[in-house]
Amino acid sequence: MDLIIGGAYQGKLTYAVKKYGFPEEALCDLSSGFPERGYACFYHLEALTRRAAAEGLSADEIVKDLMPHIKNAVVISREIGCGIVPTDPAERLWRETHGAVLKMLAAEAASVTRVFCGLGEVLK
Repeated sequence: MDLIIGGAYQGKLTYAVKKYGFPEEALCDLSSGFPERGYACFYHLEALTRRAAAEGLSADEIVKDLMPHIKNAVVISREIGCGIVPTDPAERLWRETHGAVLKMLAAEAASVTRVFCGLGEVLK
């Protein structure tokens, strides 16, 4: 699995499509549901972790459920932990859960790239 992270609207998906040459049918938008097998690229991981955290799932449970689907794919996620800490408990829980999921995925990933202004910076 390769992990691509970065802020909102920084060009993560465009970067991945260009780097890996993904056709449209290889892309799975996680904002619309849980991943299905057979896709080469999964994007909007933050939407999936938001739903899972709202359902009370831990980061460990999310990663355990996710790994069979993404282990040979590219995963793209917005990094949400660099801003002001939310006062809303549910938003804080999501932020903490999402950060823990990214940490676990980064540990398992073959490569981790941060995209900023459309430019990729290899972290791992």
